[in-house]
Amino acid sequence: MRRLRGIAALVLVVALVGALAGCSSSAGVIARVNGEDITQAEFDRLYEQVTAQFGGELPEDQVAEYRKLLLDMMIESELMQQEAERLGADLSEEAVEAGITSMMGADTDMAAFEARVTEAGLTMDDLRSSVRDQLARDFLSEYAASQGEVTELAETYSLLEHILVSDETTATALVDRIEAGEDFNALAAEHSTDPGSGAEGGNLGWAPTSAYVAEFADAANALAIGDVSAPVQSEFGWHIIRKVDERAEGSSLAEAPDELKQAIEANGGDLALQEYVAGLRETAEIEYIDETLAP
Repeated sequence: MRRLRGIAALVLVVALVGALAGCSSSAGVIARVNGEDITQAEFDRLYEQVTAQFGGELPEDQVAEYRKLLLDMMIESELMQQEAERLGADLSEEAVEAGITSMMGADTDMAAFEARVTEAGLTMDDLRSSVRDQLARDFLSEYAASQGEVTELAETYSLLEHILVSDETTATALVDRIEAGEDFNALAAEHSTDPGSGAEGGNLGWAPTSAYVAEFADAANALAIGDVSAPVQSEFGWHIIRKVDERAEGSSLAEAPDELKQAIEANGGDLALQEYVAGLRETAEIEYIDETLAP
């Protein structure tokens, strides 16, 4: 199962609320990015937006993972805003207001627009933060692309299938059936408790292997193409994983399967930006004051 990046509700919240890092208050600092504070209050505010998408609470066994990735997204957003400003991006109040006007459309009344924002559980300040974050992302995306064509994958991508069940006994029995020659995809469609991939015969599609929870990713990395794993336990349950294909970090993008190229594009994957942000992370001074939120 993918960590959090595959969970639409979290992505939606982050896209709407935008970066809340970099505010002036330093009370209750939980992380610091190149000297800029991310505070507990900022984190809690965004976390409330996330939990609201889940009806007021997150699955108890997934809370720690959600919180870590949420902070990771805030750190990445702060890094991009810092770099965009350094390179001369226009993140001014005027640019932000122009962005909001563009979102509204020519025929939209401001009062009606603000009402819709409020109905979403946000404020106009939330929206302004989101627009500013998007301006920085768009600027960096164009800048990264201008620095040269990306010809290699920045990380390893894998095409995986899995069957998710609630207990080890069931998982072991299914592995035995697969080894006896039964069809993996048919068993996934019949038994997997993951409704999304189960309906597709267990197919998870192309994704960075690192995007999955640690136990799942470690097991997937250990597989050769075509292999099926022993039962693997994660916070989601018990998995049986089959590696269908893989393209390693540094592989030629031009030679990647069309499905992988399409998956990257469909998921908003901007390889040039990903590579650029990865470089920012390598050189940034990132301090986790709250060590429980560290990767």
